Amino acid sequence: MVERVTSRGAFVVLVGPDGVGKTTVARELIAAFPGPTGYFHFRPSLRRPLPPAPPTWSAAPADKGAAHGWRPVGWLRLARSYVFFWAGYVWRVRPAVRRGALVVGDRWAFGYVIQPRSVKFYGPGWLARLAVRALPQPDLVANLRAPAALVHARKQELTLDEIDSELGAWSDLHIRAVMTFSTVGEPAATARQILESLPRG
Repeated sequence: MVERVTSRGAFVVLVGPDGVGKTTVARELIAAFPGPTGYFHFRPSLRRPLPPAPPTWSAAPADKGAAHGWRPVGWLRLARSYVFFWAGYVWRVRPAVRRGALVVGDRWAFGYVIQPRSVKFYGPGWLARLAVRALPQPDLVANLRAPAALVHARKQELTLDEIDSELGAWSDLHIRAVMTFSTVGEPAATARQILESLPRG
């Protein structure tokens, strides 16, 4: 177990391509945190409280979606998701953080910017970036990186070229609170680095 380094509540989002180790690092973060914890994938559920950790079963690989689609439907999806992101934050995330919990999210709304096909968004990139900037911002966005060959060995749904492209796109995510962490070594070490990078006070 990672040495417990902080007890302040915080909202952390893990980003990166499938296979980079987001779920594993999330488990280590939650195991290392001394207080209450919560986890969600993509956006918090409004019907159920945040689970304390990721599920033990592995989710099916995300459908990357078609290369093209009907733009108005994609815009409606973005508008609907924007409302649900805000509601999930106000109803689930913010109260948990105020109680001193560490809330770990997988991707949050950043998928609309970097992986629009997976959320069936076919609108302009500037619209997705504008929507994301208007949402509540995490205390830390942890961009997880590993060599493309290692990511491909874990998840073979993407080609090496596609993984390289995603790694570059996630690294270019222009968010104030983003920091990059390697997942080549032990996940516990990565989790410790993330916890030590959280804002103090």
